[in-house]
Amino acid sequence: MNRQRPRLKNGVDLQLQSAFQDGNWPVVIRLAEKRAKTLNDQYYEAVKICAESQLDDPAAKFAAVAAVWKFVKEGSTIKDVDAIDLMEWATTNLLDQDDFAETLGPLRVRAVKAAPKDKVAATRCLESCLLHWDLASAQQMSPQASPDKRKLYGTLAQKQIERAAQATEQAEAGSNDTSAKPPARRVKTEEETLLLYDIVETHGTPQDFLKLISSPVFSPAAQFCQGRKEVALRAIAKFKQDGDWLAVFNLCRDCLSDCDADRQLTLLASDIAVWRHIIDAAGHIKDVDPESTSVVQQLLAKLLSSEHMRPMYRRNILLARVLSVFNLGHSGESDVVDGRPSSLRLRELIHYLNDQYTSPACFSDVKTLMESLDSNGLKYLAFEHLPRLSEGDSKDFKVAITRLLALKTQYLLLTHRKTKFRGQNQQLQCTVCEATVKSTLCNVCLSRFSEASVTFYDSVMKSDGENTKVNTEVLPELAILIAFCSLNLAFDGSAQTGKPLEPQEARHLIHATLLLDDQLAQNPGHSQLSLVLTQLHIRLGSAYRAADIWDVIGVKRTIIDSLGPVFYDRLSTIAPALLSSYDSWGSHLMDLLQSHYQISLKLKMPRRLVDAFESGSYSSVMGIPKYIDRLRMSCTRAMSLAEARRIERLLGQTSHELESDPRFNEVDDEANLIQTIDYGSFPSWNSSTIRPMHLNLRLGPAPSNRRCHLSMLAEAFHELLAYKPPASYKASAGSLEYDHIYVIETLARLSNSFPKFLAGPDDEMTRPELLYFEATSLTCTLMSLCVDFDRSSDSSDALSQITNALKLVLENQRSQILHQRESSIDRTITMLGSMHNITMLRDTTAVIKLGAQWILNHNEREKTRDRSGKSGLPKDLASQLKELQTAADASIKEGQGWISGLKTEVMSRDFEPKLKRWLLDGEHDLKSIFSMNSLPGLIDSWQSNVKGWQQVKWA
Repeated sequence: MNRQRPRLKNGVDLQLQSAFQDGNWPVVIRLAEKRAKTLNDQYYEAVKICAESQLDDPAAKFAAVAAVWKFVKEGSTIKDVDAIDLMEWATTNLLDQDDFAETLGPLRVRAVKAAPKDKVAATRCLESCLLHWDLASAQQMSPQASPDKRKLYGTLAQKQIERAAQATEQAEAGSNDTSAKPPARRVKTEEETLLLYDIVETHGTPQDFLKLISSPVFSPAAQFCQGRKEVALRAIAKFKQDGDWLAVFNLCRDCLSDCDADRQLTLLASDIAVWRHIIDAAGHIKDVDPESTSVVQQLLAKLLSSEHMRPMYRRNILLARVLSVFNLGHSGESDVVDGRPSSLRLRELIHYLNDQYTSPACFSDVKTLMESLDSNGLKYLAFEHLPRLSEGDSKDFKVAITRLLALKTQYLLLTHRKTKFRGQNQQLQCTVCEATVKSTLCNVCLSRFSEASVTFYDSVMKSDGENTKVNTEVLPELAILIAFCSLNLAFDGSAQTGKPLEPQEARHLIHATLLLDDQLAQNPGHSQLSLVLTQLHIRLGSAYRAADIWDVIGVKRTIIDSLGPVFYDRLSTIAPALLSSYDSWGSHLMDLLQSHYQISLKLKMPRRLVDAFESGSYSSVMGIPKYIDRLRMSCTRAMSLAEARRIERLLGQTSHELESDPRFNEVDDEANLIQTIDYGSFPSWNSSTIRPMHLNLRLGPAPSNRRCHLSMLAEAFHELLAYKPPASYKASAGSLEYDHIYVIETLARLSNSFPKFLAGPDDEMTRPELLYFEATSLTCTLMSLCVDFDRSSDSSDALSQITNALKLVLENQRSQILHQRESSIDRTITMLGSMHNITMLRDTTAVIKLGAQWILNHNEREKTRDRSGKSGLPKDLASQLKELQTAADASIKEGQGWISGLKTEVMSRDFEPKLKRWLLDGEHDLKSIFSMNSLPGLIDSWQSNVKGWQQVKWA
């Protein structure tokens, strides 16, 4: 076994210890049996059983499992916790985790009850029950317990913690009862207070909660004054959930009015989260309580006049003042009149910008507020006020970062689509030049903006790197802004439908990629550059370069669940050889994706749940189970299985049984897989009225519940029909019959499952993916109908319709790959970006060939059984299936031809000079700053991918 072997407990003789550690199981069995008889000790009996379960004999392997069930059924008590630990180790992977609550859980409960004063043993048993999420044995509140017990445990928990809270209140009040024995337990820490709130909210009455928030010690305001902001935020969330906005307002006011001994407001009063809550609450109650607005303004004024205000907190208060004006002021007035700021909200925003414009976070702080200005107000900021602030030498950091802020604001304005109506027609109007536009953005204004950005970029680059801060903090974001101009041209129109990019669109993408790659060379590890470039290279088919960048980013462990799809989703369809398990680099990349799930989900709960208990982190104790449940049902986890299985299929590699993989067997048709992708690290500078750039850059829609289910069902189909037993395996006639029945029953289940997830919006997957899943579903249906073929019914027509539909799917798949181009370089670039579509065609042909061949074999089998001619398919249907096979073969040969031709083009000596000429063809804004320094790396990545595709098995 590969699992780490446990050590025997202290006191066991050296001879037995050595045999156990060496894995000399026959000797262990002999010695343990001898010790058990001599000493009459349960522990040695457990050692013997444990050793028997390590033998190669299949019957002996389940000795520990049988012993555990026997002990439970007979009501036996194993008092030695070390013996139970051994039994638990011996049954790992042999005893289903769901059986723990019926086997090892009760044994641990009996051990604790047999020695109630042994705290160490009790703690170990509790830990094991928690890690296996056996809450019934741990005697905690759980759906596993009956409703009566849950109510009882809840009441007990509430009474215990309320008693501890009362003791704390009495201690704080300075009780005069000196004769009373000091309480053994009090609520002291913030974590304990949060637990108090959780228990009262869950099990108490509204009156109980009202009493808690009125406590002089545990009220949210009192806790906030002690620096415990989480308690106050928990209460605010509860009030908001109940719709009690007056309570939210009063609580926030009390928190923000906190003063020190000198009557000065404390730094806690500058907490921006609390300010957002009070402004939100004031907005809800201002109609019934007009004074609420003035209360907010007075608090802000008092804070701003404080002598102890640090710059960081000053920023929060200034931002709160702007937020209050935007949310609580009049919104109907014009922002600009006669070319000057007129509205209070614009003047306050300008005041904030004048104070904070050199802060890197300035734009993100006020972006949503800028969007709520009218177009004239935003124009004034973008083209008048901010440019005036940025006048000066661009080599100066203060000037450069302010000019970048002005450009970001202009980009925000440019991407804000304004709708106008002319009669019954709805038209889009450019917010900059106010011209009517048909596309997403106004190309004239976009070109002007790009030229201005390029000019600024060029001036900074020509300063010979005099200011390091400008080069590291301004140039990367400026390069992204310029790249976004090229990307907007590429994604304007049909490019958003998921079809292969047209040559001109691909040219824009490559321009942006080379510019950003140059910048990344100057600023290695820059997170925003790296993330955008990762998506760009995957979209262009240069996945090997994307892998290099991704490895430097270092996305692993817990954040892999939310960021993993950025790199891994559909990667197997673009560069299957990149993730080959036979390659050390590929194994490393796949391990980064899978190891977090393997470690965190090895048991029902991770070890850190016990660590949270020991450290008194009760919020984590309650949060970890929810997190683990979401992690187990994560789309990213399911995606990791789909990607790994597809790679193994495409490269013809040996794979483990699918049904034994927990990523597959823990997910049934009713499971709702959760999409968790965090785009917070991506630059988001465009208006909310258009599609975010990071979504445009994706090769297709993000992993969804439907697509993940369909992917796993498709992999189940491939494993079912493509499985080949080892050459040494000699099947009997009986086993062949059972195998055939198993295939038929599994096909029936797949036929039933596919339609459940095929129904839904088409925008949850790419068009080639949808066609592939439809083809797999149709093939399952076709096979099931052929098994139960009835010549007396209309089955022939139904089968003919399905075979024709499958031929049509093949044609549609081929049409998704635009390979007919006049120019060889156009054709090559398009094909390099069409690898996903080629893979989907390859998988569709594989499904059709496997299905058709199985049906024809089944037909011959039936004919052999019944030579009357009444069994089996009619000749015309058999002929249609052979034609379907022929069509699939033709598609395979065509696909192989595309890859062969692509290899010839990309590997040729004149590919690089042809590509350079192609990239420089025509007029574009980037020419003055354009370099070819990163082009060799891009070409090398394409060449590596094309070489990897030579390993793909097509039939």
